[in-house]
Amino acid sequence: MKLRHDMLTHGVNIVCATHDGRRAGLAVAWATQVGVDHVLICVGAQSATRELILASHAFGLSVLASDQVGIARAFGRQSSRTVDKLEQVAYHTAQTGSPLLDDCMVALDCRVVQVSDFGREKLIVGQVVAAERCRTDDGPLIYRQDDY
Repeated sequence: MKLRHDMLTHGVNIVCATHDGRRAGLAVAWATQVGVDHVLICVGAQSATRELILASHAFGLSVLASDQVGIARAFGRQSSRTVDKLEQVAYHTAQTGSPLLDDCMVALDCRVVQVSDFGREKLIVGQVVAAERCRTDDGPLIYRQDDY
């Protein structure tokens, strides 16, 4: 049996990176805390964001609130190769140089400490170098296939 995206519960996050004047971001449901100060993300082979994460050795992870499905769709349906998704949202630059969304639940600034091949995807572990709680008024956006 092959697992589908909606068989397990996942929050929806925006992962962004910059390198050499380029910036990119994507929506990911495959992100989890690993220990007290590390985050694991899974990023597909064709992602422009993945290229920038690997080149910069850093990424920003913004945890979306339940009322932010529109942002998730914008970052999930378009390619950063053709659209500057960050023009659509307010963001700030973190210590590592990675973009973090201003209006999210939690924003994590991460340095890449490990990368593993996993089929067509890369599993990327980032050490959290800074964390911000931005909103407390709502719960996290949960991935539902029907939303996309």
